[in-house]
Amino acid sequence: MDWELAIKRNREALQRIVAALFALAGLVGCETHSSLPRHLYRAVLRVLRPAESAVRRLIFISARGMNFGNSLLNSANAAKANAQLWQELSKLPPKFTAFCLIDPLKRFTFNRVQYISGPPPRISVPGFLDPVFAVPVLPSSEDPIQAECIIRRLKALKAALENLPKQARRLARWQAKRALERGQLVRKPKRLSQFRLGLPPGYRSRPIHEIDGILKECHGLALDIGERRDSS
Repeated sequence: MDWELAIKRNREALQRIVAALFALAGLVGCETHSSLPRHLYRAVLRVLRPAESAVRRLIFISARGMNFGNSLLNSANAAKANAQLWQELSKLPPKFTAFCLIDPLKRFTFNRVQYISGPPPRISVPGFLDPVFAVPVLPSSEDPIQAECIIRRLKALKAALENLPKQARRLARWQAKRALERGQLVRKPKRLSQFRLGLPPGYRSRPIHEIDGILKECHGLALDIGERRDSS
């Protein structure tokens, strides 16, 4: 398997998609606005979620073979590695969000579903009685939505694609730290894998965009590497 070729092909495709998202969000040449129309916000988010999942798996593929376990054999070295990681993050520009290497967990709830009733009837008698209840105003596709968070995620995604080796080293250190903590007692449960169980976030069984095929390929390659590690 030519891993470098697979990384290069998917990275270039993801960079084209991220460039299109920047243009769609109006970030080309102007990075000051903090809101987007509702239809643009949803269009960007529809592609951003699977793109983030694909980049996480691409970083996982790039981190194959990296081993920081020797530098984390004791707590002193672990603290030194964590300090080095935070020192790298502190050099980032203000208000810059580092790319999240871990999939968000699925949300489960056991609460009963609460159904919201529709608007009450509008009672009126022409010439005698005006409508008792106001006509509900439906949201418009042009309504502005705060998009500061989604813009930070876009910038972090672009920065991660521009420097995959650095993100791979971040992931390798995280993996080594979790491997060291597996035999230790912790006060609260921690993630042992950067991927969540089941399908990745943003995965669609029926592709509607180029990103769906890229995510499917990257997810399959990451699973292949994981199976090889488990069998070794």
